[in-house]
Amino acid sequence: MGTAARTPDPGPDVAVVVGARTGREARHPLTGGRRVADVVATVVLLVALTLVAIVAAWAIVFLSLNFSSCSAPGNSCNAVLGGAVVYVGPVLVALVVVGAIVWSLVRLVRRRMAWAIPVVGITAVVVVFFACRLLVDAAVTRGI
Repeated sequence: MGTAARTPDPGPDVAVVVGARTGREARHPLTGGRRVADVVATVVLLVALTLVAIVAAWAIVFLSLNFSSCSAPGNSCNAVLGGAVVYVGPVLVALVVVGAIVWSLVRLVRRRMAWAIPVVGITAVVVVFFACRLLVDAAVTRGI
């Protein structure tokens, strides 16, 4: 009667508490093939993101060629809106790229899956490009 009741070993499926102060569960880091595949995929996607961003930034700058038709009779242009889009668009693209790279590196260092971050970055760059294109098209009104 003086012996305490023993609890059975819960096994490997039960999460272990890291510390009483943190209250977070221990997570198993990516190991082996999954880790290597994630790092390779993340690096390849970050390179693709950089290339897409360079193309999108230059394409936004070339959208300023739409304003060459402003001198034609019947056409009107909002040069302030168009100029702002042409200057701010590449800056937004650069901010998206830098944010995606930093966020991916932080997740890789913490041994978390990071391949989705560059995919979101590529999507954001495409959205910024098409938003800039719509705004520049709205700034140029063709009369004839």
